[in-house]
Amino acid sequence: MICTAVFVFCGWQLYRYYHAYRQAEQEYEEVKEGAGSRENGREIDFKSLQKTNQDVIGWICADGTSIDYPIVKSHDNEEYLSRTFQGTSNRSGAIFMDKNCSSDFESDNNVIYGHHMRDGSMFADLLDFRDASFLKEHHQIMVYTPEKDLKLEVISAYAASGDTLIPVTFASEDEKRSYISEILEKSDVSANVSVEDQKKIGKLYTFVTCSYEEENNRTFVHAVESDDMT
Repeated sequence: MICTAVFVFCGWQLYRYYHAYRQAEQEYEEVKEGAGSRENGREIDFKSLQKTNQDVIGWICADGTSIDYPIVKSHDNEEYLSRTFQGTSNRSGAIFMDKNCSSDFESDNNVIYGHHMRDGSMFADLLDFRDASFLKEHHQIMVYTPEKDLKLEVISAYAASGDTLIPVTFASEDEKRSYISEILEKSDVSANVSVEDQKKIGKLYTFVTCSYEEENNRTFVHAVESDDMT
């Protein structure tokens, strides 16, 4: 009887997980259809997105991955950990900006979070950027906002403790350069960023998700605007 009860419980848990994954997948497909896409020159329809969720501030697409989601921002970083873009309670949550960042992506370091879901959705594919062969072919991340399109180049990707502090602002240019040197040194891959390139970097964009190599690990992917690297 005990074995039967355990089997039934495990089966129920698996069903719950699968149902949650499917629900989130279907919701985000609906959002994508309603928002349009960048294919064939179509624009992201932010007016349509805002009717669904006023917290929307952008849209992210990562080259060579399944990352293709709206970005939201709330006054509470906990809100979208278990709430989808459409407002449904779901462990997939949403892709969201740190509450301390500027909604117009004008912070010194624009920090974006998303879950690493076991089905490969949300920010799970961020881990691919830690592979040198992948990064060689796929090094761009696009962030679209109502005002501008941001073409980003990945310069660093690595795993570190979830307790790692992520600065949003820098007190000085020297402090920013020190941070850039630090993340380049930590990186699992080389993006061939020269000292001169580092001096030209303006704003940073940091994308964060869970890693499962060790307890409380996170994968950090840092990018800069492509124009800063030319």
